[in-house]
Amino acid sequence: MESYASSTRKTSYCYLEFFAGLGSFPCSDMNCRLEGSAVRVLKNRANFARYAFLTSIKSTADNLKTSVANLSKSDVQILVGNPNNVKTLELLIDQIPRSASSLAFIDPGGYRRLSWKTLERLAELGKNRQGEKTELLIIFPLEMALLRNLVRPECAESVTRFYGNRRWEELKNLKQAGKSEDIKPRLVELFKDGLSGLGYKFVEDFKPTASTYDPYYHLVYAGDTVSRLKQLKNAWGRSRFLRCELLYGIQEAKKKR
Repeated sequence: MESYASSTRKTSYCYLEFFAGLGSFPCSDMNCRLEGSAVRVLKNRANFARYAFLTSIKSTADNLKTSVANLSKSDVQILVGNPNNVKTLELLIDQIPRSASSLAFIDPGGYRRLSWKTLERLAELGKNRQGEKTELLIIFPLEMALLRNLVRPECAESVTRFYGNRRWEELKNLKQAGKSEDIKPRLVELFKDGLSGLGYKFVEDFKPTASTYDPYYHLVYAGDTVSRLKQLKNAWGRSRFLRCELLYGIQEAKKKR
């Protein structure tokens, strides 16, 4: 979000968040809480013209409203509904002026809750007057959900809905043959190919963990501006620590020296 700060000062940008969560979350085995993405983006110095957060649960929306009540931002809307519903998606997109550019952060918490048709509609309906599509930041649930459910017959329909096609079945067959290590990058690439097919010029994925570990998820970016992709690559390459991590106190002490 820091990388958007310079852009939001020069032009009208809007921020959309699908599957928004609570204002804060407890850390595992630690006496602390981490702020949710909605609170963090509102506290950021990037000043979007409008903010719209969509959650499927009313109690979550009520919690979020309380959490952001004292954060001074220009225009904040918190909506309740399923983005895979056409009318709900249109209501969300209606929060964006036709003259503005937009960024959508999509964290479905797995693959079952996100339909490919929703991304298709967003790419088309989210265009501004200049024909620029909504930029996307998508949490791609590789290890945390997709890979472990790929060969389960009862999950086939939801995986097809997530990808928008049945090309994933070839990778399922490889996994059943014991070649799961070979299919991980291909599962991500298949999703990226679909985004390129929607007309996005730049599609890239980022691993959020050290190379010594298998990432539970990837961050997938889709947009039409190469400068934005460069900014994201630069931001993603920086070391960062959360308060609940073991080395957080050490890193904070170093900053103060």
